[in-house]
Amino acid sequence: MLYTIIVPVNQDYNILNLFTDSLLRTVSPSTQIIFINDGSGSAVFQHLEKLKQEVREGVTIEILQHDFPLGCAVSINSALRRAEGDYIFFLDSDTILQPDWQSMMRETLDSDITIGMIGSVLLYPQTGGVQHCGIAFADTIGRHLFLNASPEDIPKETFSVQLVVFAMFGMKREVYETIGTLDEKFFNGYEDFDYQMRARAAGYDTVINPNIRAYHWERSSGIHRNFNRKNNLARFWKKWGSEIEADVWPFVFSHLKEQLNHQPEHQHLPIVGIDLAEVRSDADTFWTKLEEAEIAPITEVRDYSNRFNSNGAIWLPQVLGKELIHSENRLLFLVDNFARLLENRYWIEMRHAHRAKDLIIDLYGNVITMDRIYDGCWPGTKVR
Repeated sequence: MLYTIIVPVNQDYNILNLFTDSLLRTVSPSTQIIFINDGSGSAVFQHLEKLKQEVREGVTIEILQHDFPLGCAVSINSALRRAEGDYIFFLDSDTILQPDWQSMMRETLDSDITIGMIGSVLLYPQTGGVQHCGIAFADTIGRHLFLNASPEDIPKETFSVQLVVFAMFGMKREVYETIGTLDEKFFNGYEDFDYQMRARAAGYDTVINPNIRAYHWERSSGIHRNFNRKNNLARFWKKWGSEIEADVWPFVFSHLKEQLNHQPEHQHLPIVGIDLAEVRSDADTFWTKLEEAEIAPITEVRDYSNRFNSNGAIWLPQVLGKELIHSENRLLFLVDNFARLLENRYWIEMRHAHRAKDLIIDLYGNVITMDRIYDGCWPGTKVR
């Protein structure tokens, strides 16, 4: 077999049905598909058995059955030991796949000898906004790169990232033969990150091809995930904390340069920084790095981060009042994620009349002009 596709299943039947429909429509010949029914019940098992009769020629389906959930790492490992393909893919059972995803993943993996692993752009089915485009780090927090962005705003070419999620993941067989199986001490969380860090330590790079896209419902979490989150996170940082790179800043500053270069008529205007970020260590790092980079003429930074409560929308009329609405300076807002500023039509409308090209930067790598969120509804709002 050229390909092996591994799919752990702990899933609602209707969501699974959407996934398998997209899988059978898009799967390439010479593919071994291994489903692990991780305690999903008889209806799911019967559905998977039925797929064996519907699959196209050149594709085989195997089903591994767990009567009770054993978790993601155990499930994937049981399938990895049976994998025959030169290229091995992991898929969540709540994704919706698009045509040619396998061939594009294979071509990207083959494009450079250092590339061992690949992820895709995952979109919210509800909105079309970016849910996942790799994981980037600032100081200690890993964030979903370009979270909530419009797909048109992400890079157009393949780029390197430290990590991707296993919801849609591919690797060369040599990576598996070198790294082995997943660490089963991670229970339903961070086993994917740990595996890629092990591969990175062996010299393999992880990339995102932005042309490979799928929808992801986020309806497959497995048992005890929330309960084990702190343990998994602590284990991951204890093991890999010294190896993590603060890689979100190059994405931020390259996008900021692009925005400033696209608006030369505004480059002479002094810029006032408006700090609305709750993660204070990352905010402080951002302003320091911005000053060192000498990208924009920041005249002052005003810290408003203590004027609102955590989580949810940030209402600018309540935080800023009207003191900056009539400012002739250009404003640069720093916020944890730009989606928290969407519920400000009145304030932005008033500001729009004076300065339409204010900028919003967030800690997920997004840089957009304020008038973008003024003009219409945004494709994503969930803040992770």
